[in-house]
Amino acid sequence: MRKIILFALLVFCISSLLIAEEISLKEKMKLAKKECNYKIYISPLIIPDVGFGICDSSKIGNFYHEFTFYLHGMYYRFGGGKDYFARFGVKLENSYFLKNDRSGFNFFFILGGERIYFDLPLDPGGSSKYNPKWRTFPDLAIGSGYSWKLNNDNYIRVSADVGLKAVLGNIYISYVW
Repeated sequence: MRKIILFALLVFCISSLLIAEEISLKEKMKLAKKECNYKIYISPLIIPDVGFGICDSSKIGNFYHEFTFYLHGMYYRFGGGKDYFARFGVKLENSYFLKNDRSGFNFFFILGGERIYFDLPLDPGGSSKYNPKWRTFPDLAIGSGYSWKLNNDNYIRVSADVGLKAVLGNIYISYVW
């Protein structure tokens, strides 16, 4: 029985090597030179946010992969008093595209964290007390989006995600250059 399993495993490994798709020389040369792009996004809904990222592209199997490191945040000051809201964080995004020019539909995973400071009296009458302080939230999400390639090899993307984060989900409009 053990010989049959080893033989089947050997046949599987050899056949998977023979079936594997070899990428062209042009794609190999393109992958050899690292593509490092910059990305900026705004998230205008729910809790507005602005982020700046550095992304790196490569090919993994049948998918084109883009890894992005973001710094993001927003600061709001209300009125002349001390009332404000601040949100800052870092996140890593792994995006996967089906097309080699990273256009069209994509899906992504996000891992990160953020700190949010609430200093807003939610009761205008002043009868309830509030305790403003920094709170830490994880940023674990999955999402999908669409990417349009522009003439100058830049991209405009619209995407949405949902997950375990300060807000349940968000919508992003980004520009990659």
